[in-house]
Formats: sequence, C-alpha cells, structure tokens
Amino acid sequence: MELVAIAIILAIILGVVQFLGEKISKTCGRYYKHAISFSAGVAITYLFLDLFPFFSFEVNNTNRFLFIFLLIGFVIFHLVEKYLYQHTKEGLIENRLGNENQIGSFLYHFIIGIIILDFSIQGLKEVIIFFIPIAIYTAISSLPMSKPASNKNKLIASLSTLLGVLFAGIIYTNISIEIKISLLGIVIGGLFFSVIRHSIPIGKDGKPTSFIIGVIIYTIIITISWLV
Repeated sequence: MELVAIAIILAIILGVVQFLGEKISKTCGRYYKHAISFSAGVAITYLFLDLFPFFSFEVNNTNRFLFIFLLIGFVIFHLVEKYLYQHTKEGLIENRLGNENQIGSFLYHFIIGIIILDFSIQGLKEVIIFFIPIAIYTAISSLPMSKPASNKNKLIASLSTLLGVLFAGIIYTNISIEIKISLLGIVIGGLFFSVIRHSIPIGKDGKPTSFIIGVIIYTIIITISWLV
C-alpha cells in the first residue's frame, strides 16, 4: 500500500506539472532554449542507459516479438503528426495540433500512470529514475499554440496520469507481463520520437552546453542507481 501511495503522489505531481506546463515554459523566458536542451539531454540519457536496456531485458525474458511495440509507439506519433500537417489548413495547424496534443497527452500519460504504478511496486529507485525525466520533459516540452488550451481541457488531460495509476491499481493482478511490456514499449517509442522530433533543436538552435549538462547529470544519477 505504501508503494501504491507513492505512485499516487507522483501521479498528482506530474498532473500539476502537466497543467502548469505552458506557464512553466513561459517562466523560462530567455532561458527556454537552455531548458529544452537540458530536458532533451536528460530524456535521451534515460532512454539509452536505462529504459532501452530494461525493456530489452524484459522482452528477451518474455517474448522477443514484443520489440515491435517500440516501433509501434514511434510510428503512431509520427503518423498522427504527419496526418495533421498534411490535412490541416496553414492558419489552423497550431490550434489543431494543440487540440490533438490534449487528446494524445491524455492517452500517453494514462499509460505512463500504469507504468508508474508498476515501477513503484518494483521499487522506489526504479519509479524515481523513471519519474524525473518524464516530469522534466512534461514541464518543458509543452506544445506552443496561438490559442492556449482551455483550463477545462488542461485539467482533464492533467488527471490522466492519476487515472492511469488508479486504473492499474484496480486491475493490476489481471495485467499480464506481456501487456505491461507492450505499454512500456509504446511509451519508449513515443518518447523517443518526441525527443528527437521536438526537443533536440536542429540547425543553429539549441544550447549544446545545456544538453551535455543534462546528459552528464543524469548519467551520474543512473550510474549511482546501479551501485545502490
């Protein structure tokens, strides 16, 4: 019960971060490029040093065909975004992306809630290592829109992680290891696409120093967790 309570607390924190994401991004002001580069460094480091190896280990011990869910997560995010860009009028793209972002964010963070509960049951270290990059990425990587999302829509989206935790808590014993691994694969694929597509600035944009700082800091955190 104690670990479930931790999962609920983390879900609430992530919901608050998600709700205030736009304000947090604006608060960064002229340091926004530093913040986005730092968050990308943290997310990439976590993906390569922890999530990918953990996922590979679980898949190799279960069913290697589950690797396909990494690809499914990446492909879904790519196709949805590509469809919106190709089937929306020029002046409406930002608003439509914003609306779709709220729906996608709800579903994505709902799955994250399920994973948070699963990692919490595995141990405090595992869930904290997972939570930190997700929280940073959620706070910094809000999609800019010409018309901000309504507070009602943001509130609904921000409850998704908590709902995911509660849903998983009710049916946890009935969730097979294959389903858990599949959901984690979708999250990894989606996060990888989002970081590569939106968070790592291209061309002259971005702050390489901040990116490297994010990489170094989270590399140290993860390597220390290996020794604990």
